[in-house]
Amino acid sequence: MKIRRMLAAGAGVSCAVAIGIALESGNPARAVGPPADGNYTFNQAGVSGVTWTVTALCDQVNGSRYYKDYSNPDIQADFCSLNIVSTTDEQISRQDKLGNYSGRARLVGQRWTFKVDVADGVSCPGGGTGTSTETYAFDNDTLTGTHTSLHGAVCGLQPSMSKQPFSLALNGPPPSPIQRYPLQCNDIAICY
Repeated sequence: MKIRRMLAAGAGVSCAVAIGIALESGNPARAVGPPADGNYTFNQAGVSGVTWTVTALCDQVNGSRYYKDYSNPDIQADFCSLNIVSTTDEQISRQDKLGNYSGRARLVGQRWTFKVDVADGVSCPGGGTGTSTETYAFDNDTLTGTHTSLHGAVCGLQPSMSKQPFSLALNGPPPSPIQRYPLQCNDIAICY
């Protein structure tokens, strides 16, 4: 009898602690649906004329019993990636060329994240260029993010990392219709 009372008291304390933690954590964990397919204006200090074309490509949720609602976009986001193609109107200057790249973003820590390796991303002091790694991560709700530029010891420069904020603004639909779920799967995970 005494053991039952101790177990019940322990369960009550655990529930109270769990409820307190849930109430104190201002931002509960949540899933993120993919952003709208379309053309976005990329806004970052010192960068102009860059447009991102964002299209989501998703695997349909399989027949797993773990996922109860296959049509929920938050659940489906875990099975999505974003194809991002960055373009500039002109490709004449070196800066214009650096604005033309593509990547596939995945959901990492509630942010859409992708990496681009740029062969001539660093301008060397004596002329020439070196390689850099550019990482972009942005929040689906606010369309704001961070651009991280990283390079090793190249052409006499010390290794360096810089971070700059950026934002995206939807300015139109994608150039052509998008087939977000190219495979159709039934309830027992047979896809055609």
